[in-house]
Amino acid sequence: MATKQNGVLATFTPTVSKYTNQTAPSPYPNNALATNGWCMYTTPTATLTSAKLIVANNTGGAVNIDVGIVEQTDILQLDALSAQPNDPGTSASYTGYGAFSFPSGTSNDHVSTIVLTFANKAGAAFQVGETLTWTNANRSPSAQTAVIQYSDTSNNKLWLRDMSHPLGLELPSGDTTFTGGTSGGSCSVGTSYAGTSGTAGHSGKLRFYDSLNGTIFMQNREFRNNLDYQYLYANDNNENREQTNNNLNRSMPRIWRPVATTQTKYDNAGNATTPATEVIDANGIELLVSSVSQCAAHQYIVKQKSVTDASIFELSGLVLGSYQSIFVSSTAAVSFTLLGFEETAETFS
Repeated sequence: MATKQNGVLATFTPTVSKYTNQTAPSPYPNNALATNGWCMYTTPTATLTSAKLIVANNTGGAVNIDVGIVEQTDILQLDALSAQPNDPGTSASYTGYGAFSFPSGTSNDHVSTIVLTFANKAGAAFQVGETLTWTNANRSPSAQTAVIQYSDTSNNKLWLRDMSHPLGLELPSGDTTFTGGTSGGSCSVGTSYAGTSGTAGHSGKLRFYDSLNGTIFMQNREFRNNLDYQYLYANDNNENREQTNNNLNRSMPRIWRPVATTQTKYDNAGNATTPATEVIDANGIELLVSSVSQCAAHQYIVKQKSVTDASIFELSGLVLGSYQSIFVSSTAAVSFTLLGFEETAETFS
């Protein structure tokens, strides 16, 4: 196997290392955010990573750290079955999370919490997978696009993914026309159409759905560490990876807008509310999300490990496959450094 990179693969300091996103206030430094936990490194496609994590504590006191090997950026926990829509077949609560459908296993699987409620439908029916276009003078550039994830014709709703801008549905005063790029169908949202609205939700790749516990493991489109997650599974030239041992370029282009349990909804008059986050399943069931996290209990390999002041803790023997990540967390400004190498790995044929 050929070595792709060796040395320092990533660095991160909780509460100090900054990240940003397209919805944060601007200009800099108002849009610079900090976090306790971060997926500090993700293994690129067709790659095997062998590494050691070094934690240096120079904070002046003992601190606790958490480390996990994860395969997602956000974990969406569905609310209790009793809080979800009733089973139309029985008119009672669903008896298990297996009743909901979130297919996973290929690079084309997605999850979305972005919904557009429209009126004034004209032309052909919208098609799942087609690109929806509209103009939003509040954004630059004003030309906006998204992909239709699910079309709920009976309720005049379109669930969208892959937004060109996360605030693309924060529309200016007046009416906006949305047009399907394949179907040619159109609809409207705006001041002339009461009940219309759009959300600033999230979308991403669906890594796995735990149908026993109702847990969605999601690779957030709006995440970037050494990889740009909007291009996961795409051509390698589109991935934000660095093969010249430029650790700064790998570790510092941090972007993230984590999923929350509420999301902003803009009504036809432009008023903003924050309803509970909902996600759409493959059968069009709108499901409530009760909590969001970044690392599940079973993914931690170090939990609440105490590191004394002026000391170093080493976690060696780490081996990561394609798209597996190292997640680190601490409430103190300890220094995490991942040392190792990447090798080209065989892929399934």
